[in-house]
Amino acid sequence: MATFRRSRDGLLTLDLRPVEADVLASLAREVLELLGAPGEPAQRAVDPLAEQLGLADLPSFGDHEGAAPAVPPEDEVLRRLLPDAYGEDDPQAAAEFRRLTESGLRERKARAARGLLATLEPVAGQGGRVKLDADGARTWLAALNDIRLALGTRLGVSDDPDEDPFDALAEEDPERYAWAVYDFATHLQETLVRSLG
Repeated sequence: MATFRRSRDGLLTLDLRPVEADVLASLAREVLELLGAPGEPAQRAVDPLAEQLGLADLPSFGDHEGAAPAVPPEDEVLRRLLPDAYGEDDPQAAAEFRRLTESGLRERKARAARGLLATLEPVAGQGGRVKLDADGARTWLAALNDIRLALGTRLGVSDDPDEDPFDALAEEDPERYAWAVYDFATHLQETLVRSLG
């Protein structure tokens, strides 16, 4: 199974088989689709001062086009990717927080998925070695986290260590493949974190 390793030049490397590269790319595209984000980000005018201050990726106060809805998404995976800040304790505060932050959170998650896709582009369909610097590693961590959250939510993953539905599935059950993909994404995330340490 593909595993992240630190190379002598300090980069993190990952040797992927063609099917592994293609599955990861497919999952990143599915996250983009869930987020309602296009494959390429829309270009918008950037305030030069905001860019100098490192705030260029934040929506401007007058930008109502980027304002997010104040209600949580209906889809359970999107609710997991874009959770309420206050839960059910204070629905008004949760709605206001969502309105102010959801579009930025969606864009950061979409940026991570696009970054993973860009890194996979040279190895798509053929496999090969992916090399990541520190920024690339952070991008992959964010994208892998979102992929795992999405898959885990669909599969009903729980925190109970005694509960492992994979073993109970029949060999030909299609859900078995989804669990194997979830385990693969988990393995990549774990080895990436270990390689960073």
